[in-house]
Amino acid sequence: MEGVYRGRVSKPMREEALDFVSSLDEDQRILTDDLLGTLAHVIALQEAGIIGEEGKKIVEALVWLFGRALAGELKVEGKFEDVHEFIETQVIQRVGMEVGGKMHTGRSRNDQVALAVRMRVREELHRVSDLVLLLARSLLKRAEETAEVPIPLYTHTRQAQIGTLGHYFLSKVDELLENFERLSDCYKRVNLCPLGACAIGGTSFPLLRERVAELLGFEGLVENSIQAVSNRDFMLEIASNLSILMLGLSRLAEDLILWSGEEFGFISISEEFASTSSVMPQKVNPCTLELIRAKAAEVLGLTTALFSTFKGLITGYNRDLQETKSELWRCFELAEDSLRVMRGIVSTLEVNRERCVSAVEGSFAVALDLAEALVRERSIPFRTAHILVGRVVRRAFESGKRLGEISPALLEEEAKQLGLTLEVSEEFVRKYTNPLLSLQARKSKGSPNPLEVKRMLAERYRSVERAEELLSERRAHVLRCFSSLLSRAGIEPLRREEPTPPSSP
Repeated sequence: MEGVYRGRVSKPMREEALDFVSSLDEDQRILTDDLLGTLAHVIALQEAGIIGEEGKKIVEALVWLFGRALAGELKVEGKFEDVHEFIETQVIQRVGMEVGGKMHTGRSRNDQVALAVRMRVREELHRVSDLVLLLARSLLKRAEETAEVPIPLYTHTRQAQIGTLGHYFLSKVDELLENFERLSDCYKRVNLCPLGACAIGGTSFPLLRERVAELLGFEGLVENSIQAVSNRDFMLEIASNLSILMLGLSRLAEDLILWSGEEFGFISISEEFASTSSVMPQKVNPCTLELIRAKAAEVLGLTTALFSTFKGLITGYNRDLQETKSELWRCFELAEDSLRVMRGIVSTLEVNRERCVSAVEGSFAVALDLAEALVRERSIPFRTAHILVGRVVRRAFESGKRLGEISPALLEEEAKQLGLTLEVSEEFVRKYTNPLLSLQARKSKGSPNPLEVKRMLAERYRSVERAEELLSERRAHVLRCFSSLLSRAGIEPLRREEPTPPSSP
């Protein structure tokens, strides 16, 4: 049996045209979502008295299809334009047109696909958010381990101040928590039910829209029927958020690539996440990190494609929207894969403390610490101290000395050139040019002072725990609603460890 939608036309669609418009391949991903959405729709039609006892036969057919889909035995295939036509045809084949033909009452493919996409996006948001928090926990563990491992911090790709590796890892945790918050906020706009809008202008049937939303675990409705079928701003928002997430992963990847190279040697990437050369025996290449950078670029490109597609549409449903599904699915796939791999890299990398210490011992990045000490302990205006230490740095650099190797006499001499009378001891110079002591002198909130890093670590652990609780509550709510829906349809409720029915392979 072919599609059931072509009553208006007398000719079948040409094969090349059908192949061109069909979305069956990408619709496999929303098969279980569409089946659950249709199940809720039919149950609500029964409860509203729009269809009678024959609705039970439709429900039985949908339950049978749902079971096959969960088992991976239902392939979306055939001469159909999309999964919606496929499902309706399957039901009609099973129970006949007289009964199955009532399934689509009060519904259009327009609000049907909007529903299925929101349901799938909701679960994908759960998955990517979970992976964000798992990576955050891995980074927290490394931050805790390296809270006192000194490294140079960089501005303009030049050594700027002394920091710690733990402080750096903690900054990446903060990035991930911001990403979680963005995705979590977007979830509230995704988790609204569009079903009941029909094609665009509603229907004459008294649909129980709130009941469908309740059965499917939505927090409310996309009330306006035009907005329900035509709006896809949430897809743009998600793609943008995933782009920001991937940019952060790309920056982290770039840092780890540089720091694992021979010139830095701060860290070593585990061989489990490295590649080798086909010709150079010595090479161990950070290819996984390089590919994260490349996949970030792909997500940016897909996001641009989404914006470009939506830019040219009038208000209402347009078939162009079909193409946006695969682009968004790909964004999710790339982000999820990158998060998994990055978590493995972070969890298994080795830190070379000696190389890190060596890098800061010869660094001029303690110059600001020396200038601030002159301000605090000698009451010199900061700008004057800035000029003075700048002159001293130039003299030390020209003579091939480290800043910690300058004599008090050199500092006093340069001060005299600026019209200052300054007396400093050997102890003063050594104390405030010691990179490890400079960290302990940092007083500002959020600085790399190891004590401040430990305080932030405790707070970030609590932040991750709160985020995990929120995510768990959301997944449990959807699970309870699905279990109630399936129980209403005569299926044993879902187990707790399956937050939402997985899509068929």
